[in-house]
Amino acid sequence: MVKKLYLISLLIIILDRIFKFYFMQNEFGIFKFKLNTGAAFGLFQGWNWFLIIFSLIVIGVILYSRENKKLEIGMGFLLGGTVSNLIDRVVYGGVIDYIRLDFLRNVFNLADMANVIGAAILIYYFWKE
Repeated sequence: MVKKLYLISLLIIILDRIFKFYFMQNEFGIFKFKLNTGAAFGLFQGWNWFLIIFSLIVIGVILYSRENKKLEIGMGFLLGGTVSNLIDRVVYGGVIDYIRLDFLRNVFNLADMANVIGAAILIYYFWKE
């Protein structure tokens, strides 16, 4: 049987890749392409190699901990978001962002949202323990 962790991750990766390819060529409304060479909120601009290494560590920790059924859903979101953004960092030298909310003054993508959701689920789990 395929684990939820891998199904969630694969779904996030596939959807995010489709959106990224589409919005690299098409812009409308809140969907505008931007290459982000840093992390969230404009942090670590130009630190692509550091962020690649950090992503690989996160992926390693998730795969090492994959047998914990209680963490499976949160880790699935986090794994999918991390892998999709890692692909961008390696291929494009930064992350392809495409959702622009002017009141936040930031641009983000589905993988970023998956990372936030995954981290929130894991924080909730550890807080409840």
